[in-house]
Amino acid sequence: MNVDSSFFELRGITKRYPGVLAVDDVQIALSAGEIVGLVGKNGAGKSTLIKIMAGAVRPDSGELFLNGARLELATPLQANHAGMAFVHQELQDVADLSVAENVMLGLGFPKRAGLFVDWRTLRRRAAEVIARLEVDIDPKAAVGDLSVADQRLVTIARGLAQNATMLVLDEPTASLTDEEIKHLFGVVGRLRSEGITVLYVSHRLEEIFELTNRVVVMRDGRVVADEPTAALDRRALIGHITGHEHAETAAERRRSQGIGGPPETEVLLRAQGITAATGVTDCSFEVRAGEVLGLAGLVGAGRTELVRAIFGADRRSAGTIAMRGKQINVKSPESAMRAGLALLPEDRKTQGNVMEFTVRQNLTLASLHKHRIAPKVAAPSSSRERVEAARLIERLAIKTPHDRQTVKLLSGGNQQKVVIGKWVSQGADVLIFDEPTHGVDVDGKEEIYNVMGELAGQGKGVVFISSEFSELVGACHRVLVMREGRIVGEVSGDDVTEQAIVELCYGTPAIT
Repeated sequence: MNVDSSFFELRGITKRYPGVLAVDDVQIALSAGEIVGLVGKNGAGKSTLIKIMAGAVRPDSGELFLNGARLELATPLQANHAGMAFVHQELQDVADLSVAENVMLGLGFPKRAGLFVDWRTLRRRAAEVIARLEVDIDPKAAVGDLSVADQRLVTIARGLAQNATMLVLDEPTASLTDEEIKHLFGVVGRLRSEGITVLYVSHRLEEIFELTNRVVVMRDGRVVADEPTAALDRRALIGHITGHEHAETAAERRRSQGIGGPPETEVLLRAQGITAATGVTDCSFEVRAGEVLGLAGLVGAGRTELVRAIFGADRRSAGTIAMRGKQINVKSPESAMRAGLALLPEDRKTQGNVMEFTVRQNLTLASLHKHRIAPKVAAPSSSRERVEAARLIERLAIKTPHDRQTVKLLSGGNQQKVVIGKWVSQGADVLIFDEPTHGVDVDGKEEIYNVMGELAGQGKGVVFISSEFSELVGACHRVLVMREGRIVGEVSGDDVTEQAIVELCYGTPAIT
């Protein structure tokens, strides 16, 4: 890399927290008009580095340079004035304000007679910026009424309005559909052609390979690889991320784990003709004891809607559900839990955990009846809760200083493990995992796969929903594919491949 031609540089950046070296002597140089992927496990130092670039955290040592000049960043406002814009995974738009107000926020609204906001001029200026993104967003619309994808584009537009020359995107495709992702990639490509530098942070490695020119890998606070994307393959990149040179591909994991077709065991769950107003139509399937059943489909195919209807979170208009051959009447999540079902929802922050509760409280929340002071006394026993929490923390390798830590202070991957632990403790017969690895690093994903495998080994039934088809290949005995609210196909055993799943998703042979 020719450092002399670099547009933005981090030199020797180090940041320590009590007992943790979060960022260790990081050196990164970015060129104008370059898209660089930043990847690494949770806890690798990516978030801290981004906060330093954003002016939200001061490094203990090291320097930042912009166009060869030393850059002092004490506040996020200074980073914005330096031409740096940030699109964080957690949206930071002001939902109650209009698109135009959000785009021009911090730039000073145009005035009439020096007193009143000139709304026409404000909206015109915002529309000019939005037009650069080639998207149809009404400047007068409330941001809170927009889709997640459009809200992220509004944040990008705000950066363009501030004449940003560098854009940092942190997990920007979370919760987006394939079409929305495609459009976002088009926007990023156009910005690159305008000379804007993009730092793209994602756990989705396929996006890194599709979009970036170069990849920077962090591990344990240090940069361990900085290579052209074209010089890497998936195996090599995963090896850099994990520190394991010979990382397994999904197909290799399938073979090494001996995952074949579904076991010839008892049917735990049988769903027939499930139909719901949420778009699910006449869906039937079964889950056997010891089976990991995958549920695939493009975003909007109806996967989440199907399992919510089965779990009683959404009302069914037709269909029956049976557990161990006995028909059950599931009218609510409570009745589903009593019948032996558990649903680990996709949104761990608002539906999976109580973020203000401790790790211990969350882990035992669904199984308090098991931890009573006495069988007929409803009050929980703190000592029994501590024992159970300790068991689950060890079993799931949850990284927390103690069981009294507030869940909101854990990394996303460890928050997900707490959700899993809660339902493992509850003792359900069939556990439904809805996108359990979303936002989780490579090692964390492997631990989640192992937990699902262990549960199946104990005779549980597991349903695994994932948008990453390679995950399904590496973990499932059988995969059902949904399209437009219906189950349109099934692959099993050696036929579980990414190509087979893609073909069923699109209804036409995949392009290879």
